[in-house]
Amino acid sequence: MKIIAIVQARMGSSRLPGKVVKSVAGKSILELLLLRLSKANKLDSIIVAIPDSAENKTLQDHITELGFCFVKGSENDVLARYHATAKEHNADVIVRITGDCPLIDPNLVDEVISEFTSSKVDYCSNIMPTTY
Repeated sequence: MKIIAIVQARMGSSRLPGKVVKSVAGKSILELLLLRLSKANKLDSIIVAIPDSAENKTLQDHITELGFCFVKGSENDVLARYHATAKEHNADVIVRITGDCPLIDPNLVDEVISEFTSSKVDYCSNIMPTTY
């Protein structure tokens, strides 16, 4: 079973444009997220799903510099971006991560994956009920 994390990220944001490449303690928010997510033991790979637009060229270059893979897709249809990424990387299980979550807990990611793989469910979440 191939388990991948798909991180949705984009440069456009109505509240804080370019937030995923903003620097915190000398690293971009996306870099902090990817470094922390890389510590999850149950992921086979991490792919960043970005919009296919000129505005996101900076983001594409940044992801490449960090040594991670990306897939480009629709700016407005995030589900289509996820689908294309999962299909391209032959994913059996998708872990959905938003690109503006630099404090991701890799242990929690592993816990949710363990719960999902040990249960007979189609979807597993850590927000129903809200606990974190």
